Amino acid sequence: METNGENIQPEYPRRLGYAIAVTFLLACAAMSAGAQTDALQTGDKRTLELVDELKELIQKSERDPRADQRMTRQLRDLVRRYDWPWRVALLHDDFRDGDFAYNPAWIARGGDFWVARGSGLRMTHDASRQVRRPAERRSDYSALDLLEGILGGRREPEVRTQPQPVSTSAGAEIYTPLKITNAFAVKLQMNLRDERFANTGFEFGPYLGDERESGYRLAYESGNRPAITLSRVAPRRSAIIETYDQNVFLEDGKMHSIEWRRTSDGEMVVLLDDKEIIRTADRAYSDAFAGFTFVNKGGDYELKQVSIFGSER
Repeated sequence: METNGENIQPEYPRRLGYAIAVTFLLACAAMSAGAQTDALQTGDKRTLELVDELKELIQKSERDPRADQRMTRQLRDLVRRYDWPWRVALLHDDFRDGDFAYNPAWIARGGDFWVARGSGLRMTHDASRQVRRPAERRSDYSALDLLEGILGGRREPEVRTQPQPVSTSAGAEIYTPLKITNAFAVKLQMNLRDERFANTGFEFGPYLGDERESGYRLAYESGNRPAITLSRVAPRRSAIIETYDQNVFLEDGKMHSIEWRRTSDGEMVVLLDDKEIIRTADRAYSDAFAGFTFVNKGGDYELKQVSIFGSER
């Protein structure tokens, strides 16, 4: 359109272009929304290519003062909702090979872990049970000890061992060393197999360092008011980031999915059975993680499969 020799960019085509982009994105998102949680295993890569192209258009629009910034913000929010930046598969294990110690290699510490045919990784731990460990105890002197002490000098009494109870409240752990980018996505499928345990609970997450004392943890605890808690852990300075305790009940014998996403800017989202229950942010840790751990605090669980994805940078 020309007016008095000047070129004027019509407002209608720009708005129409945005409307078409939004409609197209919504259609693609609707087709792939169910597959998004499986993170590119069954998802439509063409949708992600479209998302990338739209992100480039949004960046150009943000630099253009003539663009409709309100529409640009709405489009960016929509792209952020359906984008999947965790496009690098770091780990996937459904334990069909029957061996949790091989490819990938999981290391167990305490408790009972085994792979059941057709069931996945089984793990049991009774937090109320006390195990017994040897403890030193000095025996009483015998008559022979006294005689030898007189003739050959005093002899130290014999050191014997005696079982003593120890606490198992720390739980039974299984972990795998794995470089995990700071931005990650984790998805578990699991269920509680046996309700005979009075106290049930578990936690999992990426850790820093070989000691596995620092990182992030997502924990479930049963009780009068079951809850899922997201925490930042570190020696002597752990902190709860967010807790969700509204109608959380995993002891129903059903398979449940837990998905945990973290972006490069520290935003974290947790979904339980595809329902968002936590959205928060924490930027305390900015480095890559050294591995992934799962701790059984009490209960009999089946871990059907676990998938971990990272970002490209």
